[in-house]
Amino acid sequence: MLFLVILLYALFGFTFTLGKIVLFYASPFFVVATRMMIGGLALGTYLTYYHKIKCWPARNDLWLYVQFVFFNICIFYGARSWSLQYLTTSKAALLMNLSPFFTALLAFVFLKERLTALKALGLIIGFSGMLPVLIAQSSPEENIWGSIAYFSTPELVMIFAVACLSYSMIVMQKLVKHRGVSPILVNAICMVSGGAAMGITSIAAAEKMIFGDPVLFWSVIGMQIIVSNILCSNLQAFLLRTYSTTFLAFASFISPLCALGYGALLLNEVITWHFFASFFIVIVGLTIFYLDDIKHGKLTAA
Repeated sequence: MLFLVILLYALFGFTFTLGKIVLFYASPFFVVATRMMIGGLALGTYLTYYHKIKCWPARNDLWLYVQFVFFNICIFYGARSWSLQYLTTSKAALLMNLSPFFTALLAFVFLKERLTALKALGLIIGFSGMLPVLIAQSSPEENIWGSIAYFSTPELVMIFAVACLSYSMIVMQKLVKHRGVSPILVNAICMVSGGAAMGITSIAAAEKMIFGDPVLFWSVIGMQIIVSNILCSNLQAFLLRTYSTTFLAFASFISPLCALGYGALLLNEVITWHFFASFFIVIVGLTIFYLDDIKHGKLTAA
């Protein structure tokens, strides 16, 4: 089972590279709308014709679906796609490692879970670990939209997207673990709904939808749908039945390393010492953060 966790985040790392490549050919919101609609319809067709399952949310679960569509599909994927136009894939993937820290803060605020001294220390170290890569000189593309202090707007948008992702994972776990809903059903419904919403957003933003080679665009978007919408989304939802959201967030440190390799190999991205400094400090913060779970035997608790 642990192999599936490693595979999940190796694939997640690759989604950043694919996400940046596809933006060479189409606009960000249109890309999200396209892949969500196609991926969701494919999953819905599979459930309808092979399992005779109606792809419609239960009335009692409707509010959870609405939250997941808004925070995961619209905000996370929309904001991540926009940010990837300007950030390197490795920096974007590294920022994703803020997810467990946001998860803990959200659980403290909304679920009234106790934040221990160890977790608080891990939070502080983990957040401070992002500083080297964030205060490093940004690319000219990052500064097009301005900055606040040392943080460029794309970096801040990406951080906000990660916070929304963390909340959406709490919602997903409620659906698949506590409500017993099939993870494939959740993804099918939310992808189609979120894809439609992002399509409307793309039209409202007057995006120039496809501006590059259509053949290359559809080739890359096809790979994205297979890797992200089908493999990653359903594998993550499946693993939430066995592992806690915090453990899966902890394992996400694998993604930046994979993204680093993919970006250097496929996009000729240059990696500076700031990335490795941030990566090391974040891992220290994550380790301290999870010492409390290890101490109480909760690291892999379902």
